[in-house]
Amino acid sequence: MPDALSLPADIQSAIDLLLPLLRRFARSAYGIALGGAHAKGMADPASDIDLYLFANVVLPNDLRATLAAEHDPRIHDVYTWGGQAPFEQAGTDFMLEGIKVEIWLRAAHLVTDAINEAEAGVVNREFVTWTTTGFYNHCALADIQAMVVLEDPNGLLAAWKRRVATYPDNLRSAIIAQHLAAARFWPHNFHYATAVERCDLIYTTGIVQQVLHNLIQVLFALNRVYFPGDKKLAQALRKLPSTPDRFAERVEALMFPAQPATVALLRAQREELQRLVREVGEMVAADD
Repeated sequence: MPDALSLPADIQSAIDLLLPLLRRFARSAYGIALGGAHAKGMADPASDIDLYLFANVVLPNDLRATLAAEHDPRIHDVYTWGGQAPFEQAGTDFMLEGIKVEIWLRAAHLVTDAINEAEAGVVNREFVTWTTTGFYNHCALADIQAMVVLEDPNGLLAAWKRRVATYPDNLRSAIIAQHLAAARFWPHNFHYATAVERCDLIYTTGIVQQVLHNLIQVLFALNRVYFPGDKKLAQALRKLPSTPDRFAERVEALMFPAQPATVALLRAQREELQRLVREVGEMVAADD
């Protein structure tokens, strides 16, 4: 593990304990990395340990569960998921002395595919239950860039890190074009205006969330920062060097007005959404 990474003693001890277990999960060339909040330096007392195992062949769910339970008596509440054939991704999660451990297993060739797609400007989104806005292929590049390599006997992870070090121009152009067009669909749409006058809160809330998500995608691409996923997104937004004035705060105010829904409130919400779309569009135009 790199000397620059300083982890709490209990987290470091847990990682050292679990590395031999992850090696046993792999049945092909592999790489192991630390991800999540600990890798990003954003951990808090509630943060779990996110370990990544990249390989094209792994043990099935039942064998991983058995090995995890047998690995150390302090491991309990083991839960495995995924592992479908052909293997794409899977997980082995458990508790270790009060610490939640999530081991994410991913087919290595799919990560390589995601990098190839990003470099070609291909944007894919898979709607899955475990993330609120869907899993984008370019999220994998954010994971690779942020993760800390623990073991890389075949140089697999090092090669990926070199490739994602520079944000691909084709990916940037594709995300901005697709998501700015999507963001512009609703704010002046008459169906949205009608829903506001009806005070149709569920419908308008969905529109607000959709537009804001598209604007967020545009801004990450505009700043040449990989979209990191939905968790702790407000923190990531505040770190972007170029956004509309007070963008993160305005997003939060639109998402949670903290007032009873009225026609007047929804009108103001729609007008603010229109302003944000216009401001982001002006930033994109100025960047051309």
